Amino acid sequence: MMTEMAKAQTDSVVSSVESMLADAGRIQTRCRERSEQLSAAALELHEETQTLREQCQASQLDMARLRRTLDELLDTKHAYEARERQTRKLSKQL
Repeated sequence: MMTEMAKAQTDSVVSSVESMLADAGRIQTRCRERSEQLSAAALELHEETQTLREQCQASQLDMARLRRTLDELLDTKHAYEARERQTRKLSKQL
């Protein structure tokens, strides 16, 4: 038979275990909510990364086009300057 002291200790242990189980339930709920938030944030970051990657590729293509255009303009400038020098030489000869 349980003594009053043993019954009080048992009740105390049961109460502590119930309290710990309730705490564990609250913690589990908070962890689940936080996990959902983190999953949503990870998905958002993934989408932003994909968008930035696409924008970077588009910018690289634009930059390549600009470089080609600049090279063409510089070639035209050099050709024009060469013709100008040739014209001056011919003009001096006349």
